[in-house]
Amino acid sequence: MWKRYQVEVEFTTNFGASLPRTPDGIRAMLEHRMPSEAAFKKIENPVPVAVLAEQVIQEVEASEEEPPGWATFPHDAQGIYVEPRTVRGHIKDCALQVAATTGITAFKAKVANKVYVVEEPLRLRRADSALITKVDGTITRTIQVMTRQGPRSSLKRVDYVAPPSRLAFVLRVWDDKVVGEKELRTIFEYGEVHGMGAERSQHWGNYHLLKLEAMSPRSVVG
Repeated sequence: MWKRYQVEVEFTTNFGASLPRTPDGIRAMLEHRMPSEAAFKKIENPVPVAVLAEQVIQEVEASEEEPPGWATFPHDAQGIYVEPRTVRGHIKDCALQVAATTGITAFKAKVANKVYVVEEPLRLRRADSALITKVDGTITRTIQVMTRQGPRSSLKRVDYVAPPSRLAFVLRVWDDKVVGEKELRTIFEYGEVHGMGAERSQHWGNYHLLKLEAMSPRSVVG
């Protein structure tokens, strides 16, 4: 049995994009995130990296003409959006950090197997609910990278949406009394400071939890 929760957060700092703007960058990112071979075999109807990469390339209209090291948001006819996996990754990351405070054995693993973000484009909005259709800007800074020839300087570019901006989504949680509203609030309380999205080391992605409400069965479809 599943239980659904409506969640809304308001970003108080810049919210940074994390998808590369070049095909090679996207492929490298997905290969880095690939599960182990044993774990991959356990996935029902797994999507090959090559197929997933082509999907992401289309979502961001990636081009080899773009400079490397540039992160952006996926977009469609309505404008930019956030992928559900970005939110789910944030939840799992925070679950790992707060695990010891919950008293639940293997808490991160339980969250990973019981908490899902409803798969739909997640739209960013202003405080007045106006849809955000394009990024507010791009930050460029110099970073140090290690190459076979030793340390080198490189430019990093990240598209961002300025605060305040809001993101609403629906969580689908397996209702077996292990992960409930109390545990979700603990995760998001930590997440407010931990941050979501790119450039968290620069204090990007900090937010306030505006809403965490269980949906009534009548309002749940599917």
